[in-house]
Amino acid sequence: MYIINSHQNQMTEQSNTISGVPMIRIDGARVKRLREELGLTQLYLATAVEVTTDTISRWENRHYPTIKRENGLRLAEALEVALDEILEKPASEEEATEDTSLSESPPSSTRAGVSLKTYNRLLNTALAVMIPVVIGLVIWNKTQTSSDIDLSAIRSLPTACAAGLQFPVAITVKSSNRDLPLLIRETVPEGLEIIRTMPEVPVQNARILKWIRREGGEQMVSGYLARAAGAAGSVMEFSGDVAVRQGKKQEFPVSGDASLRLAPVHWADIDGDYIISDDEVLEAYDKFGKLSGLARELDQVEEIWMGSGYRWDAQTKTITILP
Repeated sequence: MYIINSHQNQMTEQSNTISGVPMIRIDGARVKRLREELGLTQLYLATAVEVTTDTISRWENRHYPTIKRENGLRLAEALEVALDEILEKPASEEEATEDTSLSESPPSSTRAGVSLKTYNRLLNTALAVMIPVVIGLVIWNKTQTSSDIDLSAIRSLPTACAAGLQFPVAITVKSSNRDLPLLIRETVPEGLEIIRTMPEVPVQNARILKWIRREGGEQMVSGYLARAAGAAGSVMEFSGDVAVRQGKKQEFPVSGDASLRLAPVHWADIDGDYIISDDEVLEAYDKFGKLSGLARELDQVEEIWMGSGYRWDAQTKTITILP
């Protein structure tokens, strides 16, 4: 009896190790069942374990029940179970397990006709795919919307002007979208009197001017002629924006000049020396020359430029041009 037992032990060791490589016996039917519950293909398992699909098929059909322990560990990891759960069990232990599962275990949870494991796996896969797609679409939509509208708005104001003297304000809008209607809104400071708007629009609010420009074009100039009241040295602040709608409403702030200082000088006299220099007359035409209806004011600038200077009368609010 002793000799027989020793022979059996040697045979067991040989079944666990072949040529020094650790081997294990797996339950092919259980491997197949776990794979199908997870919704995995034989190709997926073959890739994870680094074997062929034929090898996976032979394992599941018990043609090769003994495999390398290293492959068994990879196989168990791919099936998301411990190695012991795919090992072949003695017949008595397997029967006991089956009896226990029949009598004590509740029926497996299912959803939509598939196992809960498979359902959760499919749901996680779908979410993993959809979330980046949704985020990408949101980013693309914002980028597309902002890049479709290329628009800038710049206000031109005199640096200073005498209280009671009329001065011009120009708002130049540049856009590559020629057929896009624009709503230009200008908020003027308190104490400012609007003399005339260019183009002409009804002044519905003493502090807010609005133009709708439908004619299109790469550059549109709107503006107004105004007169300020206040003490010398006070500063008047201006603000505005341009609203457009292409898919959704967007607003672009008006940049450029935003303040005007009250001082006893002509609005074209930048340095306040009571003469209009060559640079100053060119600056006046550059800023305000595109405003329609400003011919009389620009003619006065030219007359001062051709003379020796001017004098401001604070009592009568008039300019006297010196020869």
